Parts: sequence; C-alpha cells; structure tokens
Amino acid sequence: MTRFSYTLRKHPAARLAAIFALMAIGIFLLLFFNRNTARRPTLSAISPEVGKPGDILVLRGDDFGEERGSGYVEICGSRITGSGYISWKNNEIQVLIPANIEGGIVYVVTRGGKSEPEFFANEEAIPVFAPTNPMQNVPTISEIAPANPSIGQLIIISGKNFGNEKRNSAVYFSSRPQDVSAEAVQDLGSDSEKNEYVPLASKFQDFLLPSDDDFDYEYWSETEIRVRVPDGAQSGSIFVATENGVSAREPLSITRRVGEKKFTAKHTYLIQTEASISSIRGKSGGTITLHFPHPAAYSQQTQISITETVPAPALLNYRGTSIFQTTLNADSDKPNSSEKKFSAKQTFVIERSSLETTVYRDYVHAFNQKNRMLYRAYTRADEIVLANAPEILELLPKIYSNVTNPYRRAEMIFDYMTTNFRLTEKSRRHDSETLDLIKHKRGDAYAFAVVYTALLRAAGIPARMLSGILVNADRRTQNHWWSEFYLEDFGWVPVDVALGAGMEFEPFQNERHSPKYYFGNIDAQHIAFSLNQNVIKPSTLSSNIVRIPHSFAAQSVWEESPAEIESYSSLWPVPIVLGIY
Repeated sequence: MTRFSYTLRKHPAARLAAIFALMAIGIFLLLFFNRNTARRPTLSAISPEVGKPGDILVLRGDDFGEERGSGYVEICGSRITGSGYISWKNNEIQVLIPANIEGGIVYVVTRGGKSEPEFFANEEAIPVFAPTNPMQNVPTISEIAPANPSIGQLIIISGKNFGNEKRNSAVYFSSRPQDVSAEAVQDLGSDSEKNEYVPLASKFQDFLLPSDDDFDYEYWSETEIRVRVPDGAQSGSIFVATENGVSAREPLSITRRVGEKKFTAKHTYLIQTEASISSIRGKSGGTITLHFPHPAAYSQQTQISITETVPAPALLNYRGTSIFQTTLNADSDKPNSSEKKFSAKQTFVIERSSLETTVYRDYVHAFNQKNRMLYRAYTRADEIVLANAPEILELLPKIYSNVTNPYRRAEMIFDYMTTNFRLTEKSRRHDSETLDLIKHKRGDAYAFAVVYTALLRAAGIPARMLSGILVNADRRTQNHWWSEFYLEDFGWVPVDVALGAGMEFEPFQNERHSPKYYFGNIDAQHIAFSLNQNVIKPSTLSSNIVRIPHSFAAQSVWEESPAEIESYSSLWPVPIVLGIY
C-alpha cells in the first residue's frame, strides 16, 4: 500500500490513470444499478382509441423513461420505427400512426419489460354510426333477380341506401319455410319504422346470414348487392339490414332442382370450454396469449351466444376466437420463475339441428362454375387435407371409374372406406401421419375424415373437414371430426365416415341410426367448432406458436408467447356439456 501511495505521489500519469479507473468503475456501477432497477412500464391509456393512419397516437402511463433508448411502441405486432416517434417522456409517448396499420393490441416495451396491453381500432375498418336524419337512409329493396334462385346461385338486389361498403351490414334469408306470397310477407311487418341499428352479430329469429366461409358476398354498393343464396336458406322472405335500419321484407322462393333438406330434432346446448396455464418460467413481463375457439355458425348451428366468460378476455372475437392473456410477474425470491396459475373459461348457448337430405341423383351435375371462390378453396390441398398426396391420387382410380356424377363418386368413396378401412377405438398421437390409414387400412376418426375429404377434393368435389365434439346421451363429450361436400344448386351434404364405419357412441333416445345414415345426414349430437382450418395471424411476428392438431378446433394458433417466456404447461380439456334443452 505504501509503495502504491509513493507511485501516485511521484508519477502524475499514475494519478491520472487512477482517476479514470475510478470514474469507469462509477459509471459501470451506475449503469448496473439503473439496469437492475428499471421498472416495468405502465400503460394506462391511449388517445384516440379509434383513429386512422396519419393521426397522432398519445400513450399515457408511467416508467417509460425520459429517453426512448432501446424502447419501442408495438401496434398489432408491428414496431413503430424511429421516424414515427414525435416525443418520448417518462409518462407520455406520442407516435405517428403508420400507414396500413391494423387495429389491435398496443404495448410499450422498455428495458424494464412489456406493459399491459391497450387496444387501438382503425376507424377505416369499423362501422361508424351516423345518426343524422336516419329515416331518409333506411335501406330499400326495389328488385331481386332472379326471382326464383337455387342454393348457391348469385342474386342481384337493387335498391338504395345500402351503403358504399358492406362493413357491418348484412342480407338476411329465411331459415324456416314460410309462405312466400306478397300478402304473407307483408304480415311479417317491416322493421324499417323502428330505425334500429342492427349489428352483424345480431340474429333475427328464423333467419340466417350468407357465409364468409362460402364466399357468399361478391359485391356491395349504395344501390346494388350481389350475394349468393346461402346454404340452408328456405323459401320465405329476404331483407337488408344496415346501421340506418332494416328494409321491408321481400318474398323469395328457392328453387329445389337437385333435392331437399330437412332440419329436424333441434337441441339447445350449454357448452363450456376451458384452458389452464401453470409452471410458468421466464422473465417478468412475458405474456402468454390463448386463443379460445368459438363454435361455428352455419346452417345447422344458426343461434350461438356467449353467456359467460371468466376472466374478461382481451378481445372477445378475433377470427372466431376469444383472446385471453396472462403476464408473468416474477417474485423477488425467484426472479426467473413463477408459481402463478392462470385459467379461463367460456360458456356458449348453441342451437343445433339434425339434417336429413334427399338428393335427386339424376339432376346432380358436375361443378360448372369452377372459377367460383368456393370451388377453388375447397378443391385444393392444404396442410391438413393433403389432396395432392401420391397416396390419395393412386387410390382414387381404384375406387371408381367412368363415373362423372359427383354425388355418386362421393358415395362410392364412402362405401369403399367403410368397407376396406378399420376404425381404431382410440385416437392416435397428434404427430401420427393421417395418410397411414391408406397404408395400414386402419385409423382413427380424425384420419377417416381427413382422407375422405382429401379423396373428394382430388375427385374435383368441393369438400371440407369439420372439427368439433360428439355429445353422448349421458352428456359425455369427445373430440370428433366429419366432412361435408358441396353440390351445385343444392349446398353442403354432411358425411361422417367414422360413424359409417361403426364407431360407437350413445345416441339420444329414439335417435339411433344405421351406419349408412351418416352418408348425407347428420344428427344433432355433433357440435362444430371449425368448418375448415381457421388460419389465425399471431399478435407479434416473433411469437412462439403452439398448435394443437387433432383437437376439437382446427386452428393454426392456440397459444403464443414471447422469448421472455422460457417454458410453461397448458391443458385444454374437451368441451363439456352443462345442459341440454
């Protein structure tokens, strides 16, 4: 120590070096202290909550930091670039909303972590209710052509006050047979006098909406709507609903060239879905996102409503799912882990009908409108239905030859599979190859549905695989999968190959059917959650994605988490039945 003191006294350079060393140590300690005491940002409000590209978005909260540094604002998975920041203060950030931004989840991210989410809506993508002089803007139908369309046929609705864009407007078709005389329709009354705002999610009793899954809407303007008659529509009335009111109901008679559909045995279910997260490990601020699937709305499930959701979701409806989130807040003793558990549940009321079809085979023809979006979407291969796989293409000629009738082709494929393939009692592992069914001649209900749908598509018949649950008579539920194929001028025809192959389940009393019944008919014990694969866009581009194949919903994303989450456990039980009415 004496020698060190002597060196400092005798050599100025040594004293200068010592000063610089002390300063470096001080700066290092200051940076280290600041880094380890950085607090997670708190985002309490954004303004405006509804805006458009080019507007200034103000984010208010705390612990943003006096300078941006490495921090950033994220909107719907997109980070705001450097030129987009107007100001950055500890309790307020101002950014310029970039072009082409979607509405969605907003975060502030700093060294201290990621804030809780807020939500921004792009006003250009949502309807704006204009209450000014609404009676003059009620939609009016002047003509519908053709007057007697068939299912799937394009009709042109002429009139006024439909709006320049569809947005939240809709066309409603009868879902129950009615007297189509002008006098009978008038007796139904016009809702235009009420001037009620009718959101798209609303359902008029005994009416159904055109399907986005079937690409039914083709054009919408102030004076003209082009829409296809949706599957399940019945002769009765038709009307247009917009934000400004509801048009008078006009008669519409559906022509049945190819066959008839009969909806019977309606049941009302109370269904609960649930998921839980546990054993979460990672850094504080990491958020796990869960996508809860909703039951599908289509001709056999026209009335669906949510009665309970616990806790409140971050988003109630995003691409047919509800979004729930949980954020890891690590305690001081265990900075890299958390014993926190998270669970969420939703309860739905679903009205489900059985469907029996009568097809006039001699009137069935091959699909003529091959440029129609429905045909192109449901005859191509996708990541689940491998319609172009060599195994599928090699098997198809062995099933039929010189048969052009699509209904007969579908029936021959059904007969071949139920005769030559054996159904296993238990579902196989999620990573099993569904096309092994062709090689080994045995497989589960999932493989039966996938292969049948793939064979139909390869045969040029539009087809889709439905995912959902099967309800036994004792209310016990199980994951299940079945198919539908589309006939021009008729609509979707249901087929459950697994039940046709002898799969056991307990039907309701007096509703027992032979295996052949499940070609062309379906009972009310099937609850569909997906009509095809539901492709969901992750909330951030860097999310770690969890997919759950062979489940009750065919969706591309079930869970997502950022890099801050190291690991966790999740459980998605089969939906349960709380009541049947």
